[in-house]
Amino acid sequence: LGQLKNHFPDVPIMGLTATADLATRADISLQLNLKAPFIFKGSFDRPNIRYNQVTKYKATDQVISFVKQQEGSGIIYCNSRSKVDDLAMALARKGINSAGYHAGLEPNIRDIIQRDFIQDKIDIIVATVAFGMGIDKSNVRFVLHFDLPRSIESYYQEIGRAGRDGMPAEALLLFDEKDTSRIKQWISSGENPERNAIELQKFAAMEAFGEAQTCRRQVLLNYFAEYSAGHCGNCDICLDPPKAFEGTVEAQKVLSCILRLKQSVASQYLIDVLRGKQLKKIIEQQHNELSTFAIGKDKSDAYWHNIINQLIHRGFIRVDITQNAVLKLTEEARPILQKSQDVQLAVPRLDMNFGNQKSWQTPDYDRALFAKLKHLRKKIAEQDDVPPFVVFSDASLADMANKCPESEVEFLDIHGVGQTKLSRYGERFISTISAHLNK
Repeated sequence: LGQLKNHFPDVPIMGLTATADLATRADISLQLNLKAPFIFKGSFDRPNIRYNQVTKYKATDQVISFVKQQEGSGIIYCNSRSKVDDLAMALARKGINSAGYHAGLEPNIRDIIQRDFIQDKIDIIVATVAFGMGIDKSNVRFVLHFDLPRSIESYYQEIGRAGRDGMPAEALLLFDEKDTSRIKQWISSGENPERNAIELQKFAAMEAFGEAQTCRRQVLLNYFAEYSAGHCGNCDICLDPPKAFEGTVEAQKVLSCILRLKQSVASQYLIDVLRGKQLKKIIEQQHNELSTFAIGKDKSDAYWHNIINQLIHRGFIRVDITQNAVLKLTEEARPILQKSQDVQLAVPRLDMNFGNQKSWQTPDYDRALFAKLKHLRKKIAEQDDVPPFVVFSDASLADMANKCPESEVEFLDIHGVGQTKLSRYGERFISTISAHLNK
């Protein structure tokens, strides 16, 4: 592509991209051989999307719990086909209207799944990143990342498929420190050292986003050089700021247990010992006789999993992925075990209930009327063989359920309504609204 400017020096050339940090923008200009080009950059901020991060533990159960709280369409991204198949099956067993999508499926099957999702016949797609390019479905209400993306750019593009109608949407990231070690190993195994270094740098930014203790929107926007000084008020950090506590005793329990287990077990086994579980493998190894056995029985598995992740993040523990992810102590752990250093930790976030969080500009409208209008929209869409959001977006339906127009003049005041949609659909929607109000 860089040769085009040489062959056609006087022809205007435009380069377009959805997401690019400063280095990528400079690289685009260099590769296209553009000399001091004019650069137009829109805002990266999507204020209607709420960012949430939860420590990943029993992830399938977490997904099911989250999905049951949501309304409307959603996309769940996994980093492998096998995870897509397993998770889609687990959702189906719970009666959740979903389907799996990845490049291993036959093209005609993928086409059917994609079409059914666009037409609201399937509520939730579980997919690899093979799904999403070219998907223009305005009423996706959430995007959930089952696994950590490899870059902020990928994450931003994938969550950008939510809330395109401007209505509140959710982006949930399940984060596990151990996943980061595996991803770094995959990236480092690439054949091009220069490319590996760039990919590792990009992944470090994604890891920092997941570990953030400050406004996540700030972290995201700052990455794209759209610096923001204020907090967004619409992410988990802003809505429920992390609460610190004196965690030295908890840290000592974990670190001393790792030491007594001879730094040879993974996190779940460690938790089983801490909580005093009388499991066959623990008894056979006589680990039930250790002084650290059951010293953490008053807390849940999820609690200790979160504490372990924090200690990994703080550099007191490392995950040895060459030995089946066993936990090993670092030199930084020594002062804590010797009681010469205190540790402040964050109170673990274990709740998957986001219902009490106030969304950004949550519209005030009649939910019962909205459901009736949504049903009418789907009926019309099926008759016309078009996606429902082509008839009206969720934002338009919410505006109708708020303003309750009963005349053509009032209906024209609805978001997204012009003369064409008034003449095509106005009578049926006004009739439904009137019937609801007069019930």
